[in-house]
Amino acid sequence: MPRPILPRFSALVACAALVLTACSGQTQPAQTHSAPSASSSQPLVLGLTYIPNIQFAPAYLAKDDAFFSERGIDARIRHHGADEGLFTALISGEEDVVIASGDEALVAAASGMDLVSIGSYYRSYPGVVIVPDDSSVTELSDLKGKKIGIPGEYGSNWYATLAALAEGGLSLDEVTIVSIGYTQQAAIAAKEVDAVVGFTNNDLVQMERAQLKVRAIPLGTQTPLVAASLITTRSWVNAHPELAQKTVAAIHAGIDAAIADPHHALDATALRDDTLSDQKTLETAQAVLEATIPLWKGQSGDASPLQDIDTWVAMASFLEKIPGLLQGPVDPAAVVTNDYAELH
Repeated sequence: MPRPILPRFSALVACAALVLTACSGQTQPAQTHSAPSASSSQPLVLGLTYIPNIQFAPAYLAKDDAFFSERGIDARIRHHGADEGLFTALISGEEDVVIASGDEALVAAASGMDLVSIGSYYRSYPGVVIVPDDSSVTELSDLKGKKIGIPGEYGSNWYATLAALAEGGLSLDEVTIVSIGYTQQAAIAAKEVDAVVGFTNNDLVQMERAQLKVRAIPLGTQTPLVAASLITTRSWVNAHPELAQKTVAAIHAGIDAAIADPHHALDATALRDDTLSDQKTLETAQAVLEATIPLWKGQSGDASPLQDIDTWVAMASFLEKIPGLLQGPVDPAAVVTNDYAELH
């Protein structure tokens, strides 16, 4: 079964309509920066989940606008296969850095994977509880006795569900969890469930574009979860510290560029997908981008690569309390570092 990104970009499989259409006659954006010769460049494979999407526009811009090459990086962007594990290619050495959800990275690290986050990607967590507009649920505590639809008891949707219940002072015994796959929109429309857990720049956008009357209930300002981050392995970063720092800087230059010029971000994304061909899909991608920009900026409005270490510590503490979730102990100090996230 396809897996849910950002967060994990895995929820994107249910929303192929999010991606852009390449426009007729469109050309590669001009590179305006001088780049080192290929012989002096360091190779880098950046892993993304398997559907090109506007949420990855910063990576595309980092490639197209020479933010990688001007830093001496010969970058290749690799979209995962549909049945490939989120960190499989990273651990095997086929990829060097991946954009992946921090909560999933920490859970994987607890199972023994050599993972470390070296920079932020989303500075705010996009998980929300979505209910019909006429629902009696107005705050998380109102979920008591309700049916909550999620793809399954795994991944970021599941962790967001647990965080929502904790914030609402509820236990799993006080709600009914319904595994619905990636059918949140259909489940809400058909009233099969009372609420679904999704993401502000994915499920919520899709429902609003479909003219469904829904409301989003945030998880709370103190949500102990970390969204999309720049994940690599300790072995790789120890061997390539300067390359790691330059990679974080290049991707964040792409984030700045996407925020500053959304149309350019749309054009760069369109070049990666040949299935998009109508105005409706373009408008959906624009809506996703508009919902993603606040995630890049975070609550402070600053698209800094620096990570909130306290949130990583709180996340580790929160996830450790969930019976059977973590396969072993995990030290958050070993899974996150700001050593390579200098401001650019």
